[in-house]
Amino acid sequence: MEVIRPLPRRHPPRVAVFDFDGTLSLIRGGWVDVMVGMMVEQLVSLPKADDEATLRSRVRHFVLDLNGQPTIFQMQQFVDEIRRAGGEPAAPEAYHREYLRRLGVRVEERKAAIRSGSVSSDDLLVPGSCALLKALCDRGVELTLASGTEIEFVREEAAVLRIDHFFGDRIHGPGENPRAFSKLSVMQEVLARHQVGGEALVGFGDGVVETENAHFLGGVAIGVASDEMERSGEPVAWKRTRLIDAGAHVIVPDYSALGELLAWLWQCG
Repeated sequence: MEVIRPLPRRHPPRVAVFDFDGTLSLIRGGWVDVMVGMMVEQLVSLPKADDEATLRSRVRHFVLDLNGQPTIFQMQQFVDEIRRAGGEPAAPEAYHREYLRRLGVRVEERKAAIRSGSVSSDDLLVPGSCALLKALCDRGVELTLASGTEIEFVREEAAVLRIDHFFGDRIHGPGENPRAFSKLSVMQEVLARHQVGGEALVGFGDGVVETENAHFLGGVAIGVASDEMERSGEPVAWKRTRLIDAGAHVIVPDYSALGELLAWLWQCG
């Protein structure tokens, strides 16, 4: 656990809003490489395209900057990149479907492995996730899940991982109109429902968007610089840098130092 900024409030958290992929779930681990690979593959052959290394760097940059928003926003940026490179793009939704098809192969394999018992659900969670969720519930904190992944996938994958019961009906993600979804609005709704200010909020996320949102609202932003493929217990450098820049108060690679994290969160007055 690395404290980046002082604790911004003097009362224990009452509500917690979690991102899903990379913050709790590892079922979609490797999604960045799938998305970037798909985009570079199509861009590199266009008449005004940069060299592959430059393309890969630029695509990865905007994909990560938009991490946490509905996936359709990354596809909209991809459409703009195709035009810039001299191509005639399809609709963003078409690229979204192709991305989901490619990623879906590994996602289905991982879900099947959990269902068959060949791997446990804990093997595809950020280490310490269940202990953290239980500890927060035991302390009276209401938990909400807000993901940029489509809501039907989030609900199914949370159930496969056996963590859906921690959230009840408070699982949110993009639906039929994905551009209308925002994590900020979910956080604001939670605070309004409880009639509390942002100081009652703790947000957990591995992306820029949810970290900026929690910080903006005056809550505590826990930046999860998780190693999604190896679960090494070491913070991933590019995540750490982006999360600090986005306003994270604390950086953790996972939740193995749970006692330390909880003690810090409940450090009041």
